[in-house]
Amino acid sequence: MKRRIGAGTYLLAMSSATLVWSLAIHVACTGLAATGRIGDSTLTTLVSLSGTLFGVVFFALSAGRLRDLNFPGWAVKVLSFPLIAVIILPLLCFLSGSRWDHEYGEAPQPSGPLKTGLAFMLFLVAIFAANSAVLSYYHTRYQLRHAPYPATERTMREG
Repeated sequence: MKRRIGAGTYLLAMSSATLVWSLAIHVACTGLAATGRIGDSTLTTLVSLSGTLFGVVFFALSAGRLRDLNFPGWAVKVLSFPLIAVIILPLLCFLSGSRWDHEYGEAPQPSGPLKTGLAFMLFLVAIFAANSAVLSYYHTRYQLRHAPYPATERTMREG
């Protein structure tokens, strides 16, 4: 039987995954693309692959969270629609599931105030980190696409 995931654990895990994704995007942008180690297409591929990996983590955790709220895990497919996801995601993060066992498994341990506080603080940090990572990505792509040609290419074009 699949495991149920409580609200505190879900919020903590999703915030941590968002921070890891944000850090990966910053490293790809500032450490690799901005220094010329990778180009625009490679940067876009890295961002797409990291987004796919984040999506896998998101859907796995969300399925467990939905089971805690007494919904079948396959209902996570509904979160693929952005308008619905915007409405449901806050519920997944902050709505408590039942405190008794049901058909989807045993009740998870309740989150204590320390775990809840840490999850909420990490959530706030993750929002700003994700925003910063997206802005960094767009800024780096803009710079890569509008950078002047290197001198060797310029002389070849002129000659």
